[in-house]
Amino acid sequence: MEEGKGFFEDKNVYITTISTDNRDNLKKLVDDKKLSFPVLCDENVEAVEAYGVFYHGDDAPYEDHGAHGEPAYFLVDENGRLLYQQKQTGPFGRPSVIDLRKIVQYIKKNLKVNF
Repeated sequence: MEEGKGFFEDKNVYITTISTDNRDNLKKLVDDKKLSFPVLCDENVEAVEAYGVFYHGDDAPYEDHGAHGEPAYFLVDENGRLLYQQKQTGPFGRPSVIDLRKIVQYIKKNLKVNF
């Protein structure tokens, strides 16, 4: 997603990520990938539960690189109102940067003025 960051900032859209990985692993990822957007740690799975994101726990029916929250995307406005969401139960089907650009452009074009 880093490659699309400039496009989104030009549209007043800012990326923040939340991960259920442990803090040390996240810090290493951020440092290794030189990520410039916030990466928040949800080791206690509180945000995952609050937003209804599917959590692949130890009781899942298949092995999939340990316990983790599956990908979910939320676009909110400056008042916290939900404009778009995508939640999934597996690692496939994530929207590409191009798809997210189209979604942002669609919302911007069609957003009601007094919403």
